[in-house]
Amino acid sequence: MNSQLPTQAQVVIIGGGIVGCSTAYHLVEQGWKDVVLLERKKISSGTSWAAAGLLGQLWSTSPLTKLAKYGADLYAGLEAKTGQPTGYKRNGSIRVSRTPARRSEYLRSLGMARAFGIKMEEISMEEAKRLFPVMETGDLTGAWYQPDDGVTNPEDTTQALAKGARMGGVTILENIKVLDIDVSQGAVNAVKTDKGDIRCEYIVNCAGMWGREVGKMVGVSLPLVAAEHMHMTTEPMEGVYKDMPYLRDMDGYIYIKEEMGGLLMGGFEPNAKTWGVKGIPENFEHTQLDEDWDQMDLFIKNAIIRVPAFAEIGVTNLTTVPESFTPDTSYLLGEAPGVKNFFVACGMNSVGITSAGGAGMAIATWIVQGYPEVDLWPVDVRRYNPWQNNLKYIEERVNVESVGNLYTDHWPFKQPTSSRDVLKTPIHDRLKDLGSCFGVVSGWERANWFAPEGVEPKYEYSWGRQNWFEYSAREHMNIRENVGIYDLTSMGKFLFQGRNAQKVLQTLCGNDVAVPVGKVVYTQMLNERGGIEADLTVTKMEEDKFFIVTAGATTVRDFDWIKRHIPIDAHAVLTDVTWSYTMLGVMGPKSRDLLSKITDTDLSNDAFPFATAKEIHIGYAGAFAIRMSFVGELGWELYIPTPFVQGIFDELMEAGKEFNVKPCGLHA
Repeated sequence: MNSQLPTQAQVVIIGGGIVGCSTAYHLVEQGWKDVVLLERKKISSGTSWAAAGLLGQLWSTSPLTKLAKYGADLYAGLEAKTGQPTGYKRNGSIRVSRTPARRSEYLRSLGMARAFGIKMEEISMEEAKRLFPVMETGDLTGAWYQPDDGVTNPEDTTQALAKGARMGGVTILENIKVLDIDVSQGAVNAVKTDKGDIRCEYIVNCAGMWGREVGKMVGVSLPLVAAEHMHMTTEPMEGVYKDMPYLRDMDGYIYIKEEMGGLLMGGFEPNAKTWGVKGIPENFEHTQLDEDWDQMDLFIKNAIIRVPAFAEIGVTNLTTVPESFTPDTSYLLGEAPGVKNFFVACGMNSVGITSAGGAGMAIATWIVQGYPEVDLWPVDVRRYNPWQNNLKYIEERVNVESVGNLYTDHWPFKQPTSSRDVLKTPIHDRLKDLGSCFGVVSGWERANWFAPEGVEPKYEYSWGRQNWFEYSAREHMNIRENVGIYDLTSMGKFLFQGRNAQKVLQTLCGNDVAVPVGKVVYTQMLNERGGIEADLTVTKMEEDKFFIVTAGATTVRDFDWIKRHIPIDAHAVLTDVTWSYTMLGVMGPKSRDLLSKITDTDLSNDAFPFATAKEIHIGYAGAFAIRMSFVGELGWELYIPTPFVQGIFDELMEAGKEFNVKPCGLHA
């Protein structure tokens, strides 16, 4: 390893686990050699070394599947390229189902695999038994085989990536502690370490479970904490062979793979144990945590069901290590909001080995060419609001479900059960009293559907028609035939003002926003390649003042995109006013009749055309009203200063009785 700390570099990578080494490797592959990787202890000494090394290729989206497949192909050729053995083998995997519901999930996965170009087939119990001879199959409802999945040795693979990076010119320095990061004019400027400072253009936070603390150095929220993850290995077992596929029995929360003639078994429990929330010990290096056989008991019981020999075979080792998890069990990737050239690749949710190859390539590509090659939204670091970095919020979610979500049923419309009722709209309790069943998007509690009287507003999950379909259909019909009210407060709302505001928007928007005052433009914001970056409405309130409305899930991302593209010399200011306004959608053919009862504003087509906006008095308060509808019927969006909304909502519901007004959920 190089021992001399340079004073300057183009890119500094913080963290020498498999993700950091992959990022360094891929920067070199793309021609960037002025790269320094800093590791607080030794390469792979954090958590990468103790992973199980499973390489699954099928993910929930096509882009993430491509990244996983890329990673597997990368590892397959890494030894030949670097001379460093990796332990990689393409031995395939088997997944089994115990319940009809899980079988339905995997049949759906089978269709996705075919669409994504991943080899997967349903196999008979006899074939499953042939491939995995020690498995009990009598209780199973199905089995599926993926021949291109594999395994690798995590530490050896990390070392191979590090060697490949060094061969290309990367400087890798161990036993260097990062103390702080210097930011100048909104961009990273230098990394401060216990051995000196390095000025740089780019920083990549690959610090794993230390990633949240590194994010704090630049004021970036990275919601992750560590949780204990454990697996045990057995003595050699009869019937186990070297290239046996690894097994996932998600209904039993376990995975099993061949290890030195025996079996390695671990899992992801529905009730996990966070670790190091108040701080990670300074001397943490290749550290194992205390054994907890009580926590392991769930896995052992299920392992005995699947492989009865577990009841008799000797155990040679129980490994317990921390892994970083996020509230939604997806990793954090991309350029962080608010700080230019500060990139993130951490919070891997125990899938760091299978994800690192693709994640490192994606980050390197983003840095080198200035944009990502594929759609990374499911793992984009900008999907979180800053408040979601609250430790109580993260810890509760990770303990109760983030870890278990890897293997629990992945139902459509599945909602979290923990860290709830945190971010509520001002009319939340009124909607609750009306029978709302709430879901969560970006932390917002949103009314998804309304249960009729006598029915509990609770999801009953299935892969067929769920219990709320009928009730949501009624809401849908009422919108088509009468009038309904949506609580759309979670939508992002920005004010963009200044004498250059329109000029800036004209460079970003696909549609012409140089329109008369009071006009609303539905538009996309495009990048230089013609790709869509945002989907929103722009309302011209005054000659130099615009009101922008975007999706709740993309509020942080869209705000960041716009702000990054305001020229430094432009007279234009972007302000997030999401919290200042409650948004109600009054929609349906009778919406004009209802609103006309509580406002003196003329709402006729001539006076208030489609895609226009104006300030109106409604009830005892004022509102900014936009005639816009995405439900196929007449409608208005009302933006009401938050302190006034409860009274206005009550007036709408009372005045709307004669028009059969109903609250509507977002499923409708």
